[in-house]
Amino acid sequence: MPRLIDHRRRERDIGDAALRVLTIDGLAALSVRRVAEEAGIATASLRRAFPTQDALRRFCLNRIRGDVNARIQALHGEGAELALSLLCELLPLDEIRRTELIVQLQFGSLALTDPSVSENVRDLHRDVRAVCAAALEEIDRVALLRPGTDLDIETERLHGLLDGLAMHALSQAAEASDRVVAVLKHHLKAITTTDDRRP
Repeated sequence: MPRLIDHRRRERDIGDAALRVLTIDGLAALSVRRVAEEAGIATASLRRAFPTQDALRRFCLNRIRGDVNARIQALHGEGAELALSLLCELLPLDEIRRTELIVQLQFGSLALTDPSVSENVRDLHRDVRAVCAAALEEIDRVALLRPGTDLDIETERLHGLLDGLAMHALSQAAEASDRVVAVLKHHLKAITTTDDRRP
């Protein structure tokens, strides 16, 4: 009887292997052969799924987008608590999110000179901005942003802050985690009013 292949599990294993290669050996080492070796599967089998290096690169970026989105969809709560949780999913506060950021930075650098991944990298950038906007909209929904707040400007400012905090956390590793979360909380508190002016 032929062995049935769990395609979802195999795709997960391939994604895990590709992210490990990127984190350990860097973008230059990302190849079908190297990922197949890391995943413990035949190169020919992997090449059928990813006939080009570009296809493998796009798979890695889409894998990150899918994983982050799944975590965000699973969040609960409301107001500032939910807003903070949303934003923290984009910070390298554990090994999974650290790996995701390292991979994104490598592809972000590549996108400056290689148009084959530039659209995927822009998608990730737009995703981050969308999460920042959603966090602010959630605060506005239940607690109100300070009167006169320009949501577009505040979204851009929060996006910039989040990117900067992510880099701090990445470069300083574990000891920076509590600090960057504290800074993020401080920023959210600074743009929030406790006055309930809703009807």
